[in-house]
Amino acid sequence: MSIWQQGKRVMRHYSKQDMQTVRDALASRLADLTAHIRDGLSESEQNQFNAILGRGTGDSSDEALAVSLGDLSAARLDLDIRQWQALKAAEQRLDGSEFGVCVECGKAIPVARLVANPAAERCIECQSAYERSHGGQAHGSL
Repeated sequence: MSIWQQGKRVMRHYSKQDMQTVRDALASRLADLTAHIRDGLSESEQNQFNAILGRGTGDSSDEALAVSLGDLSAARLDLDIRQWQALKAAEQRLDGSEFGVCVECGKAIPVARLVANPAAERCIECQSAYERSHGGQAHGSL
């Protein structure tokens, strides 16, 4: 299938098997993230939090540690939600002409990259350049 992007002709050659492999990877990652988000804090993180705060002899440093663990868990959950949203957006683009085409250079993104990260919008080279130029602009919530 060929498409036009930013004035360049781009060829995407994904077999039906390649697309099914990407669909399966996307569905699997979505299912995993959905379960993780639904569960919220894992049992062990919740137990650590309760164990620290539940001690009768705890002091302010124990309380600070418990709050920090809670913040860390919230940040992980926030990351999971953002990844889930990116995967849902990729799912919407999956059958469109722009899926699998790098938003920076317009080249086809290798299938192996899409299987590893179905939400990938850039080829490896462009993603590396993006991360170098945007390295200090993290989206973390801590």
